[in-house]
Amino acid sequence: MNKLIPLSFLLIALLVGCTSYYRDSQFNKAYGPVTAIDRRVTAIPPGDISFYNDVRPILERRCDVCHSCYDAPCQVKLTSFEGIDRGGSKNMIYDGSRILRATPTRIFIDATSTREWRALEFHPILNERNQTPKANVQNSLISLMLELKKNNPQPISDLLPATFDIGLDKEGACTTTEDFVDYKEKYPLWGMPYALPGLNADEHKVLTDWIEQGSKITARPEPSQKALNIITKWEDYFNKDSLKEQLVSRYIYEHLFMAHIHFKSLDEREFYRMVRSKTPSGEPIIELSTDRPYDDPGPDKFYYRLRPVVSTVVAKNHTVYPIDETTMDKYNELFFETEYQVTSLPGYEIGYASNPFKVFREIPAKSRYKFMLENAKYTIEGFIKGPVCRGQIALNVINDHFFVSFINPDKVTVSDDTAFLDRVSDNLALPTSVESTIRLVTLWYEFNGKQQEYLTAKEKYEQALFPDNKGWDLSYIWDGDGHKNNNALLTVFRHFDSASVVKGFVGENPKTGWVIDYPMLERIHYLLVAGFNIFGNVGHQLQTRLYMDYLRIEGENNLLKFLPQNKRIAIRSDWYQDTKDEYQKEFEMGLHGMKLETNVTFSTDDPKIEFFSMINKHVGIPIKEHISLGGCPDGQCSDTTSNPFERRADKAFWKIAQLRGKQVQLIPDVAFVHVDTGNDKTDLIYTVIRNKALSNNSFLFDEERRRVIEDDTLTVVKGYIGSYPNSFVKVDINGVDDFADELVKLRDKIGYFNLASKYVARRTSPNFWIESDWHNQKFLKEDPVEAGIFDLYRYHRVSEIFEMKFKW
Repeated sequence: MNKLIPLSFLLIALLVGCTSYYRDSQFNKAYGPVTAIDRRVTAIPPGDISFYNDVRPILERRCDVCHSCYDAPCQVKLTSFEGIDRGGSKNMIYDGSRILRATPTRIFIDATSTREWRALEFHPILNERNQTPKANVQNSLISLMLELKKNNPQPISDLLPATFDIGLDKEGACTTTEDFVDYKEKYPLWGMPYALPGLNADEHKVLTDWIEQGSKITARPEPSQKALNIITKWEDYFNKDSLKEQLVSRYIYEHLFMAHIHFKSLDEREFYRMVRSKTPSGEPIIELSTDRPYDDPGPDKFYYRLRPVVSTVVAKNHTVYPIDETTMDKYNELFFETEYQVTSLPGYEIGYASNPFKVFREIPAKSRYKFMLENAKYTIEGFIKGPVCRGQIALNVINDHFFVSFINPDKVTVSDDTAFLDRVSDNLALPTSVESTIRLVTLWYEFNGKQQEYLTAKEKYEQALFPDNKGWDLSYIWDGDGHKNNNALLTVFRHFDSASVVKGFVGENPKTGWVIDYPMLERIHYLLVAGFNIFGNVGHQLQTRLYMDYLRIEGENNLLKFLPQNKRIAIRSDWYQDTKDEYQKEFEMGLHGMKLETNVTFSTDDPKIEFFSMINKHVGIPIKEHISLGGCPDGQCSDTTSNPFERRADKAFWKIAQLRGKQVQLIPDVAFVHVDTGNDKTDLIYTVIRNKALSNNSFLFDEERRRVIEDDTLTVVKGYIGSYPNSFVKVDINGVDDFADELVKLRDKIGYFNLASKYVARRTSPNFWIESDWHNQKFLKEDPVEAGIFDLYRYHRVSEIFEMKFKW
């Protein structure tokens, strides 16, 4: 029997191989062999379809809402022509069981030609056989998927059929042109757009005509002369020759490599990436292909270049770094007007290059810290939107809602002491280069020991600073350089496996908060942004997640240091309820540094809430965006300049913001609510966010077991928060009070179903795309620099409510 099993597998493999060979031979006979096609033309013939003018706008509205970033289904990224030409792959980027590192497949970096992508096992989605109008349509996976949807439209208004799998890892979804007959037979409803309404007749015709005409592409417009002048100026700045200039440029690059750099003097939708190139300024960029920004660039000279972002800008990975006419002066003040010497350039050895406290030890710590604080929202947003588009690995370590503030860089602390950080740099090493699954437990203890040694050294340092046993006072919180920088206070919202960062303290007072100093901020960046490899194996991903526990605890305990000594243990115990006894000691390690009494004076029995209020007043920078309605007295959130529609809607949404506990179980993580006033210029947008409470964040798994439903809250804000809406809700201004009352009275699944049927744009709704387009256009109008296309990959279907478990 044991001999028959391998033989049976061999026979199956042989049968599959023969079937595949037969199909390929049939396609070769009918349409010719597969050949890489050069689709570039100097001009589009009159009357033909233009990719940039006609096709791309449709792709942005209907396809890029799912097919973007690393979590694009089948790696089909439709945000650029290069992504379309690359095609698709059956290999998964997100694979939590991967033992070996995967081969990177980043567009514009890891391959630059059709042949190179085919060598990396990507299959075409455009015709690469004989170029005839008929063959172009019949051998294009795009046109086949569009035609399948057209011939098998999903129901209108009814529930989405259960045959649709809208999970992130649905099986059987990836096919090729040659295998499409089987796919069509097995999944007749799975045409594109998947599980969403089909294209209208005009959109369908534009795409199919373009494909029929050979999918031709013209050259992109070149940057303006004004842009070229700015780029040249900055590339010259980043490529100077002195040791100090080279080291500073490396530091800046390793922090901005994932940024969408926006020059404020250029168009609001013009962005650039800072890259390492084989070629100098003025020549075509040839980007170096390395997994991480600190990986060895090789022996040849390279250059820092600014490369235009040519893909569609999508909200989920759009991290804006603004540069204006003062930025270069600020860099000079931080890095070149400060007295220090660079004696040699650091190398790129594995393990060493991942430790910024060693690599950049000669740059003053205060300069490094101030550089990161200048755009702190961008820095924190790095691990929210960075290398991970599906971020649960980084995000299940944090609470659903918490406040962030920073230690003042102008105070004497470890953040200011270059020599101290150099001495403890071994203990600040990160596990980013580790990909071992065999030594997972021993490595955890190794890095745990390093963290405790660092915290012990930090505690002794702080005790020496405060011999009177009085520690930090309010002045140790950064106030934004004298109330000028609105990055001083941030709020983080987690939406299961995605998250959002906004400026200011938004929403009601959360369970926890972080106070971040320089060593913590730098390690967050090098752990989760610069050092995180989306193509790494399970060992790398687990070590990253486990180390982030230390950083969260460190930030929380920095907050505790500002609170009365006799209250700290009780407050922290509330954060870590039901922690298993065997792990309690490990999660108490962050209590290092608690021997000093606070130097802040409190007058209430709730010092945490009082301290949040103190910080807000201390920083004193008003944030006009994302006004939270929950804390407004009696719903009076609008100022005297707001219109009557806004005042009426604010009062209604204030009622919704008061919901708590079991009442909010039926509300999705992120809902965008469009209040229709009858005039598009006065229409309103609100975001409703569900904050799910946990007893603790101590473990990787069993999140549902740690849920504390009674402590769930809602945050309701004006404007947009979130990249992955779960629901589009549309309410008429004359019915906004009824909507709020119905939502407040909601008690069961049937009630939610009836409410959703009345107000929510379902995946089957005839007006779904109208509402989707409205939100993308509204976001762009309200915030033309920060806006990006919203992702619909996590959009709910109403029938999901009947599959969920609830406690009443």
